[in-house]
Amino acid sequence: MKFLALFAVPFALICAPGNLVLGGPVPRHLMKGEEPDLQKLQGDWKLTEMEINGKNVPPDTRIEIVLEFRGNKLTVVDKQQNQRRIAVIRIDTTANPTRLAWPEARVTTLKGVPVRDEAAELPCVMIYTFKADTLVLATSGGNQAPRGFDNKDTPGGIQLMTFTRVPK
Repeated sequence: MKFLALFAVPFALICAPGNLVLGGPVPRHLMKGEEPDLQKLQGDWKLTEMEINGKNVPPDTRIEIVLEFRGNKLTVVDKQQNQRRIAVIRIDTTANPTRLAWPEARVTTLKGVPVRDEAAELPCVMIYTFKADTLVLATSGGNQAPRGFDNKDTPGGIQLMTFTRVPK
């Protein structure tokens, strides 16, 4: 059994993008490196570990996700669901822990055909951290960020995802 049902809604809320660009170009000051976290996010990241409410999801039961960061645009590629989600992200490095969010997203098939997915189109707020060459994202679903990465202070627990950078 794939963890599609458990994972689809929280991850859609986390990475609720579509194929149409939802915003303008990245401001020049962000592209010049004045926002180091945005620069660190750039590139492709593959899901390598996942926990739901503190329990590890084995590799053979989790879906395969690739995150593509280009400027302030996040594209989530899910080949198993034949979906691509695109959102314009905002990061908040003044929050502790740091946050990544988007106000809305759009969903298409991998071929670019629009798909109506209300859950994936909702706003999303999550926390993130970098550990060596990995990106760790945590969500409790929707527009409320978890208070931390350890599940202790978040009602209903969190979904913790570890991504490894894909070599160019």
